[in-house]
Amino acid sequence: MPRYLVTTRRTERGSATSARDAVTDEPGIKLVSSNDPQMVTIEASDDAASRLLAKWKGTHCVEPEIRRSLD
Repeated sequence: MPRYLVTTRRTERGSATSARDAVTDEPGIKLVSSNDPQMVTIEASDDAASRLLAKWKGTHCVEPEIRRSLD
Protein backbone atom coordinates (compact mmCIF):
# COMPACT_ATOMS: atom_id res chain seq x y z
CA MET A 1 0.00 0.00 0.00
CA PRO A 2 1.39 3.44 -0.93
CA ARG A 3 2.43 5.83 1.83
CA TYR A 4 1.60 9.52 1.95
CA LEU A 5 2.75 12.44 4.04
CA VAL A 6 -0.09 14.61 5.32
CA THR A 7 0.82 18.02 6.72
CA THR A 8 -1.10 20.97 8.05
CA ARG A 9 -0.20 24.09 6.08
CA ARG A 10 1.95 26.42 8.21
CA THR A 11 -0.37 29.34 7.64
CA GLU A 12 -3.27 27.26 9.01
CA ARG A 13 -1.59 25.82 12.11
CA GLY A 14 -3.41 26.83 15.23
CA SER A 15 -6.67 27.51 13.43
CA ALA A 16 -7.13 24.27 11.44
CA THR A 17 -7.55 20.65 12.46
CA SER A 18 -4.21 18.89 12.98
CA ALA A 19 -3.10 16.46 10.28
CA ARG A 20 -3.46 13.60 12.77
CA ASP A 21 -7.06 14.54 13.56
CA ALA A 22 -7.83 15.05 9.86
CA VAL A 23 -6.96 11.44 8.99
CA THR A 24 -8.08 9.63 12.14
CA ASP A 25 -11.57 8.49 11.14
CA GLU A 26 -11.17 8.48 7.36
CA PRO A 27 -12.07 5.13 5.74
CA GLY A 28 -9.31 3.28 3.91
CA ILE A 29 -6.50 5.13 5.68
CA LYS A 30 -4.04 3.59 8.14
CA LEU A 31 -2.03 5.94 10.35
CA VAL A 32 1.64 4.84 10.30
CA SER A 33 3.47 7.62 12.14
CA SER A 34 2.04 10.51 14.14
CA ASN A 35 4.81 11.74 16.43
CA ASP A 36 4.18 15.28 15.17
CA PRO A 37 0.41 15.91 14.98
CA GLN A 38 0.92 18.48 12.19
CA MET A 39 2.85 16.02 9.96
CA VAL A 40 1.80 12.37 9.77
CA THR A 41 2.52 9.38 7.56
CA ILE A 42 -0.38 7.27 6.33
CA GLU A 43 -0.92 4.20 4.18
CA ALA A 44 -3.79 4.64 1.75
CA SER A 45 -4.97 3.68 -1.69
CA ASP A 46 -4.70 6.31 -4.40
CA ASP A 47 -8.47 6.81 -4.23
CA ALA A 48 -8.47 7.30 -0.44
CA ALA A 49 -5.58 9.79 -0.70
CA SER A 50 -7.41 11.69 -3.44
CA ARG A 51 -10.56 11.89 -1.29
CA LEU A 52 -8.51 13.15 1.63
CA LEU A 53 -6.86 15.81 -0.53
CA ALA A 54 -10.21 16.95 -1.92
CA LYS A 55 -11.66 17.23 1.58
CA TRP A 56 -8.73 19.09 3.20
CA LYS A 57 -7.00 20.83 0.25
CA GLY A 58 -7.41 24.31 1.73
CA THR A 59 -5.69 23.51 5.00
CA HIS A 60 -3.56 20.39 4.43
CA CYS A 61 -1.10 18.93 1.92
CA VAL A 62 -1.22 15.27 0.90
CA GLU A 63 1.88 14.08 -0.96
CA PRO A 64 3.35 10.66 -1.76
CA GLU A 65 6.17 9.61 0.52
CA ILE A 66 9.35 9.04 -1.46
CA ARG A 67 11.82 6.46 -0.21
CA ARG A 68 15.24 6.13 -1.72
CA SER A 69 17.58 3.22 -1.35
CA LEU A 70 21.32 3.69 -0.95
CA ASP A 71 22.14 0.43 -2.74
